[in-house]
Amino acid sequence: LLLLLARLPPPAPSPHPAPLPAAAPAANRTTAPVSSTTRRPTASSSKAPEAPPHTDKAAAAAGPAVGAAGGARPVLTRELYVAGHETPHPELCPALGARLRLVLLVTSAPAHRAARDAIRLTWGHFAQRSDVALGFVLGAPPAALRPAIAAEDALYGDVIVGRSVDSYSNLTLKTLSMLEWMDSYCPRAPRLLKTDDDMFINVPRLLQFAAARANETMTIWGKVVRRSLPKRTTRSKYYVPPLQFPGKVFPDFATGPAYLLTADAVRPLLVAAPGTPYLRLEDVFVTGLLAQRLGVRRRAAAEFYNKKVAPHPCAVQRGVAIHMVRYHEQFDLWRKLLDGKTKCAS
Repeated sequence: LLLLLARLPPPAPSPHPAPLPAAAPAANRTTAPVSSTTRRPTASSSKAPEAPPHTDKAAAAAGPAVGAAGGARPVLTRELYVAGHETPHPELCPALGARLRLVLLVTSAPAHRAARDAIRLTWGHFAQRSDVALGFVLGAPPAALRPAIAAEDALYGDVIVGRSVDSYSNLTLKTLSMLEWMDSYCPRAPRLLKTDDDMFINVPRLLQFAAARANETMTIWGKVVRRSLPKRTTRSKYYVPPLQFPGKVFPDFATGPAYLLTADAVRPLLVAAPGTPYLRLEDVFVTGLLAQRLGVRRRAAAEFYNKKVAPHPCAVQRGVAIHMVRYHEQFDLWRKLLDGKTKCAS
């Protein structure tokens, strides 16, 4: 049998070589840049996209991008930010905010339902006033949480969902989404408080604070940090590579847990953001880098504690913002805010 096989002629080559298998799509391929220039709402702006973005591009933004000439360059914010809102809720701001004195926008993570409920049941009650508006700003949530968030929003109607993926690395993108919402749906409201869902806000005190500074323009108030140094060790939670920020000292900035902006600063900050190298430290990026470039004043205000404080009724009643408040602690601080028995020195 072997002898017979050896005498057979070799097989003729195929006239058409077999095609190569198609390349698998790159999971982390950067999509075409989307400009973050603000736009007025359209009829389709409230519709959720069929396939929302789920690639956290900002998580990798600490690395350099490659320019046309092959050299490394920082990643610009316009390459990461996805403009628009899946659920904008413009009704939270009637008449574009003409009758409002204050807008409270709370950045929150999709899974933080308990924190949002605690706020609604405590200091968020002040949104029942006709001159105060409250909304929770989320990034695009993972698919597993979408039904729960949709049910929550159907119940309360106060969950504003942006289009950039929700993650810690995307806090800057979430803050830009907040500014875009304010510019698009509430540009006539005079003041915006940006805060987080682990904060307790003394809204009556904040309204007094804002009224006493009603004539101020292009200003941000909060706990201002001066001459802060960027962290250069990769082990740090706040690591900043030199390509993102080559300077040795950050510009003065208001810390992110809570700060108050005049409405006329919102659009300039939003317009300046796209061409600026992305920095995931949202407070440094917005109230530091952008504000300094635009001449927006940063004013230190002692009422913005932006830290955990002793839960004494006088401390709660004198301050505007208390940080590191767990959802069950909101109720204790709320009770102390409304305490009419304790006498506090003026």
